[in-house]
Amino acid sequence: MLTKRIKEKSSIQGIVVSSRRVYVYSDEIDQEIELENLLINLLDQNGPLTRNQLVALTHIPRSTLYDNLAKMISKGVIEKEAIPRSTRGRPKVLFKLV
Repeated sequence: MLTKRIKEKSSIQGIVVSSRRVYVYSDEIDQEIELENLLINLLDQNGPLTRNQLVALTHIPRSTLYDNLAKMISKGVIEKEAIPRSTRGRPKVLFKLV
């Protein structure tokens, strides 16, 4: 499990992440959320997002997010969409709901 304190100006003071659940805590809320449900809600509210954008919104480590995104892709809940770049380099990858 990973515990992370949030230093930015946010009502969330920190999160605790396990492989399947996220525990969000602050003065106003103490909440347990299924990680898959959190990601579905974020993609539903914000449209397709990159992994970096998901990390910025959730403060969850990239590897944990990617593992869960891969599981959701195999279940057929979300899909990856590669956006080609006009310059050299890897294409931008967006995750979106099916």
